[in-house]
Amino acid sequence: MYKILVVDDEPRVSAGIKNVLLSSELQISHVETALNGFEAIDYLRMETFDLVLTDIQMSRMSGLELMETIYMEQPHLPVIVISAHEKFDFAKKSLRLGARDYLVKPVELAELLRIVGRVLREKEEHGKQSLERTIREGEEERTGAARRNELLLELVTERNLAKADYEDLIDELGGERNGCHYGVVSVRLDLSSGGFSKREIRLQDRKLLKYATVNIMEESLREWSGLNFNGYGNELVGIIQLSERELSEGPQQLQSQLHLIGQIISMNVKQYLNVDATVGMSRLSEDVFMLPKLMEEANAAAEWRKLHPGQKVFYYEDVATQDNLNITQWMAKVDEYIGTLKSANGTAGFVNHAAMVRTLGELGHSEELTSSCFGMLVYRVYGLILEQGNGRGVQLQRFDPAAYFQGLAGEARLTKLGDYLAEAEALVYELGKERDQSILARITGYIRQHFRNPALKIQDIAGEVHFSTAYLGYLFKREMKKNLWDYVTELRIEEAKRLLATTDKKRYEVAYEVGYESPEHFSRMFKRYAGVSPAEFRKEA
Repeated sequence: MYKILVVDDEPRVSAGIKNVLLSSELQISHVETALNGFEAIDYLRMETFDLVLTDIQMSRMSGLELMETIYMEQPHLPVIVISAHEKFDFAKKSLRLGARDYLVKPVELAELLRIVGRVLREKEEHGKQSLERTIREGEEERTGAARRNELLLELVTERNLAKADYEDLIDELGGERNGCHYGVVSVRLDLSSGGFSKREIRLQDRKLLKYATVNIMEESLREWSGLNFNGYGNELVGIIQLSERELSEGPQQLQSQLHLIGQIISMNVKQYLNVDATVGMSRLSEDVFMLPKLMEEANAAAEWRKLHPGQKVFYYEDVATQDNLNITQWMAKVDEYIGTLKSANGTAGFVNHAAMVRTLGELGHSEELTSSCFGMLVYRVYGLILEQGNGRGVQLQRFDPAAYFQGLAGEARLTKLGDYLAEAEALVYELGKERDQSILARITGYIRQHFRNPALKIQDIAGEVHFSTAYLGYLFKREMKKNLWDYVTELRIEEAKRLLATTDKKRYEVAYEVGYESPEHFSRMFKRYAGVSPAEFRKEA
């Protein structure tokens, strides 16, 4: 049975659509209606829906803004647009944001039911259950493809998980791991210009292009069970899954297939968006625990575009087999190591400083050139320590390479390098924990300052601390033991309780003051969390 959310600022329209859907033969058990985007977002954060039908032109928050929020928080939730506007720009932006269809009012009921039925069937066929993180206590257990995809996302992106957490996630995957090999694709978009006019891309257009590229990757990787999501900045990430049968064709055919995947992505992005894309491909592994490492490989492969600007697709196996790293390549390897060190938390397998020492010893350069490569590494590490340990300069001076390696040269210095990197790794971990606590204080402070704003979005909070929305949600839940939106709603309800108990403000005044657009919606939310209506609470207080 399906649950559907209808969003329209005309109550008669949303009520009419609700009645049509409930009386159809589409196995729709529940239809919720919202008068604007803010109400819709609250419902989406509380409950699991299978489909959203929304108008475009609504006061305060447009349908396009609602779709952007849905995409950031529940990227696999399908949306159908029903609008009185036939303008091509509206339709184009809606489809770019992932809308499954665009219907113009007045829509024929038979056509509406046909489209809704098709989208629900597609959703069921492809196993695209919503990846929402509900804010009710006792999060419902989710199984099947959606839960499996969520676990893979956490494994590849959440590098700050402890080893025990990784083991728990892998255990939860269970038999789903058997017979499957994983690879990671890193796509870097050149967003300096694009579109078929090849004009300069503004910030808002960049977001739309990223949304569109995720959809293109989804189609491009469908054959390989692709799972796609936004990375940092102009990066997008995909996880591909190949079966034993596909791997049995031999290494040459396999390598050709991986190159083909990269070429398909690059060509499709160029064809449909006129945007240049660099694609980095990792090797394959049947061990899901290796996903963070595969992510590193894909990133390292993509970085090779700096050395070969005319090439669009890079396979890590090709990168790894190059002989005798030169200075430029060593710099790239140092960049990769520093990037990994920044995101690591001391968990085994994240940072391999022994490999860096071994690689430096095997470069085969002259003593002078080896010293230069040595200096590149240790001073980058020292710079990272100073950057993350701001305000603790005196305590960190012992990591100054000039003092740490004083009087050492050749093999002795190389032997000491392993100790230096190991100590640096442990220190960066401790500094990272301190930084997370400081950042958490900034997050909660920002939320407390802005929770009364009904338009508060996770993008706003993430922008305050310069994090991705995915990592922001993970960090908050890890440290606070609750979902971010649960925290926001609790603040709103607690403030509403205070106003109801200590002032004579009317219900609608309290609703507006704590961040709700309508008194009716406020009453529903209040009763969900407090167990009684605002009037009953005031009477008891």
